[in-house]
Amino acid sequence: AFQDLKKEGKVRYFGVSNYTKEQFEMLSTYVEEPLVTNQVEISPYCLEHFKNGNIDFFLKEKIKPMAWSPLSGGNILNPRNKKGIRLLKTLEEVGAEMEVPFLDMVVYCWLLKHPVQMIPIIGTGKLDRIKNAVHALSLEMTIEQWYKIYTASTGVEVP
Repeated sequence: AFQDLKKEGKVRYFGVSNYTKEQFEMLSTYVEEPLVTNQVEISPYCLEHFKNGNIDFFLKEKIKPMAWSPLSGGNILNPRNKKGIRLLKTLEEVGAEMEVPFLDMVVYCWLLKHPVQMIPIIGTGKLDRIKNAVHALSLEMTIEQWYKIYTASTGVEVP
């Protein structure tokens, strides 16, 4: 099906969603066109793909992941637990340091700062949220600020 869609000009590139490293590698051996992305949940709240090896795999293979739910379905801006509260407080601190008025900009900047070159899927039709995401492309975040947010999510200092 991949080859047919490509030949017919209906698709330029192919990617997958929520694949493990092993699933991505397995499918890659059966298709002629390279898979260029894996759409996975990545946010300061959801660090699963940092822990399961996917981020390292993406870096090694030069795969730019699409990050779905970058605001973690409200768990970041409207926290419901200690982790969310801790993360929100840190995002507010970093946002103040960066002189950024909206926390979603800080989250998008955090994603974009990582060398894997994530592509955030903002999933909104709200013009203000779209503008904030675009503005995040021009923001600067230090490595220290990036790790401050990462650490707030894990609740454990980076060694």
